[in-house]
Amino acid sequence: MKFVTWSEYTDLLKRLSEAVRAQTFDDIVAIGRGGSIIAAYLGSKLGIPTFVPIFVRHIREEGEVKLTTHGKCDVTSLTGRILVVDDSLIRGRAMQFTLDMLPKNVSVKTLVMYCCEGSQFRPDFVGAYVGKNEQEIVFPYDPP
Repeated sequence: MKFVTWSEYTDLLKRLSEAVRAQTFDDIVAIGRGGSIIAAYLGSKLGIPTFVPIFVRHIREEGEVKLTTHGKCDVTSLTGRILVVDDSLIRGRAMQFTLDMLPKNVSVKTLVMYCCEGSQFRPDFVGAYVGKNEQEIVFPYDPP
């Protein structure tokens, strides 16, 4: 288990914003909830006034994990260059699920604050890597 302090969180946000600053994006898609905080910060730094939240739920059915969206999550009208963000990526299922929902003609980059070492999905921008024994990440905004 990894416990993230506010200081570590803000340091990673600053580094990630510097890493993507050279790129130009038309929209940000935030995998919520944790991705929404990152999207709001990056949107402010990159001059993108809004972001599109998408809430992906992991549901266990018959011993299998299935993914679905919760609430209104319309990403079908997005065009141009898209940055998809999330706070953590363990296996990459939510990220891949979200990417599969995007229109095929968009250009996409992915960003995560924490990525588990050995994940099959490789984001374009990573704040920090965590070991396999730290797959559960407790962010400062998580309830105690």
